[in-house]
Amino acid sequence: MESHILKHASERSEVFRPNEKLDRLISQLRVLLEPLQKSVNHDFSHAKLPVIGIVGCPRSGTTFMTQLLAATGAVSYPSNLLSRFAYAPHLGALIQQLLMNPEYDLGNEFSDLRSSSEFSSNVGKTSGTLGINEFFHFWRRFFPIHDPGHLTEEELVQVDIDNLRKELASIQSVYNKPFMSKIMMLQYNLAYFAEKMPELKIIHVQRDPLYLMQSVSQARVKYYGSDKIWWSVKPSEYSFLKDAAPATQVAGQVLFTERAIQNQIKSLPEDRWVTARYEEVCDKPREFLVNLSERFAMPELVDDLGGIDTSYKSGNTKRLSESELEYLQREYNLLQESHPGVGKN
Repeated sequence: MESHILKHASERSEVFRPNEKLDRLISQLRVLLEPLQKSVNHDFSHAKLPVIGIVGCPRSGTTFMTQLLAATGAVSYPSNLLSRFAYAPHLGALIQQLLMNPEYDLGNEFSDLRSSSEFSSNVGKTSGTLGINEFFHFWRRFFPIHDPGHLTEEELVQVDIDNLRKELASIQSVYNKPFMSKIMMLQYNLAYFAEKMPELKIIHVQRDPLYLMQSVSQARVKYYGSDKIWWSVKPSEYSFLKDAAPATQVAGQVLFTERAIQNQIKSLPEDRWVTARYEEVCDKPREFLVNLSERFAMPELVDDLGGIDTSYKSGNTKRLSESELEYLQREYNLLQESHPGVGKN
């Protein structure tokens, strides 16, 4: 596992490579703080308020969705600061409140720290202390795999759901708000996790497949400097996609990820999930939040929409050549035809 992780880390573009000094420091903190979190866990069983999980293909607009919900002020979320305490998130949440919440400030001593990236990001990465983090260091602690992907039955029983629920509850208790996060580690087995976690509510973000494939293709180059290295989530069909051409890989990643999520959530009660079209949410974000608040019975989402713009600019612009886009669309169509309804869900 470690050699696999290090191999791909060394292939990343410089801006996306791990910070070895930071990793060593966090490892030291883990030794000191993880026992504290284990002690805290005894006080919790599960979150009393909803845990809102954001799912979707990579580059579908999931980061934008988390930023939109965070802007309402109605939910707590994993910040870049909280991510530093992924092994002791209850303590991390308390420290964040101490440093970042103006209610605990004395004479604006920490006012210079209170910054966030608002609605900007770089391949899902945000800047600013309060910028939203994908929280992978937290989620991976409870899973037998490192990269987000489909879990077999044998792997599902290895997921430490009990402590996952306890730690989410411990974070939520600090803010007394629903907790919201991307949940890519769960998204290929949503029916299973929804059953095990009744507090989980799901927002499935969808985007026009052509622009989605374009964005994934460009993310590969941005992240690794090449379009030939697999980037991000792995559907169960990865086993045959991994040896395909880059365009086929991208098309399959988009098609099969979307299909897997749809197949999983369609069996859930309607008050547990909602589908959000990225383009429509950008066009009418306030209308989406109103509908979401009704679907999830969370009126607090629309208590104050003053910080929400009437619309946001979509990222749907053509940045690849017409021939490249046609190639991606052709591969997508071929996979649809050759694999109707395929998927281990």
